[in-house]
This record gives sequence, C-alpha cells and structure tokens, in this order.
Amino acid sequence: ALLRGLVRPAARRTVAGPATGTGPDGPEALKQRLGSLDETRRGRVLLDLVRTHAALVLGHSGPAEVEPGRGLLEVGFDSLTAVELRNRLRAATGHPLPATLLFDHPTPSAIAAHLAAELVPDAAPGPAPGLAELDRLEGALDGGVDDPADRERLAGRLRELLGRLDPAATEADGTAAGSLEDRMDGASDDELFDLIDNELGLS
Repeated sequence: ALLRGLVRPAARRTVAGPATGTGPDGPEALKQRLGSLDETRRGRVLLDLVRTHAALVLGHSGPAEVEPGRGLLEVGFDSLTAVELRNRLRAATGHPLPATLLFDHPTPSAIAAHLAAELVPDAAPGPAPGLAELDRLEGALDGGVDDPADRERLAGRLRELLGRLDPAATEADGTAAGSLEDRMDGASDDELFDLIDNELGLS
C-alpha cells in the first residue's frame, strides 16, 4: 500500500474537447468571412485553419510545419488524434464532420477543399475582373471630357480593350471593328458608356 501511494499512475491521453466557437473567431464569423471571399482566398483561409489545428494537435510550433499536400497519417496522426482534429475543426466551423474525416480526406489540402464544399456549397462566383475599375472610370467621366485629344485617346484605349474581349471585333476583314469604331467615333460620354455596357454585356 505504501509503495502504491508513491507510484503515480500513468497519464491517460484523452481526446480534446471542442474549442470554443463564440466570439469574432467563431463559426458564424468564419462563414460570413468565407462568403465574402473568392474561391482562391476562401481555400487559403480554410487551408490555414486546417494546418493551424493540425499543428496544435501534433504539438508543432506553428502551421508552417504542416505540409499542405502531405498525408497527415504520415506525419504522426493516429485514430485518436484524427478524432481530436475532427473535433477541433467541427468546433471552429460549426459544421458536423465525420469521425473518418482524416481518412476520407488524408491531406490538409483535401480537408480544406472538403470544408469549402460543405461550408459554402453554392458560393456565387466573384465579380468579373475589371468591373470595379470600369465603375471608377465611369465615375471619373461623369463630368465629361472637354479636351478632344483626351477624348480621342480614351476612346482609342477603350476600343483596344474591347478588341481584346471580343476577337470578332478585330477580324481581318475589319467589318465588325469598323462598325464598332464608327459607332464610338463622335459618341457622347453617355452614349460611349451605353455602348460599352452593351458590347461587354454589363447592362
């Protein structure tokens, strides 16, 4: 009895409980943030999330030590730590995840892709590149362009950009391009932007 009192029982490892999901870093805040991002940045945020929690489970100093494309079972995860990672990600995302998550999606990249599909299944595509810049250009031209030379330079640049977007406008016979140029030449600012909207399908 005396010896038994002197010997401490071996510590038994248990699966960590879910992390707190409230506050600015909680699941709802995460979902709102993901919904405002394009596909590339959404994937990056989720990959960072997975790598961060995987590093914590493995006792690493930071997520940089967890390679995105390397199988987690290859770097020290077992069935117990796999469940711990699942629990952490479930708490962080507020989304139910299977106990077999790591086995179904063995790498951090695969888990992040799965989370993206689950958390934002019908995410709308991001705005087409250039639309914000066109909005700013339209605002800059609200007062009109008084100098004919400036107006001609601007119209020339716009014709060039339209040609890149619509190859038919720059065909060898020049018919489509000539028709477009004829319509743009002499157009007022309002007519010019109406033409841009129609040609680019922005209206």
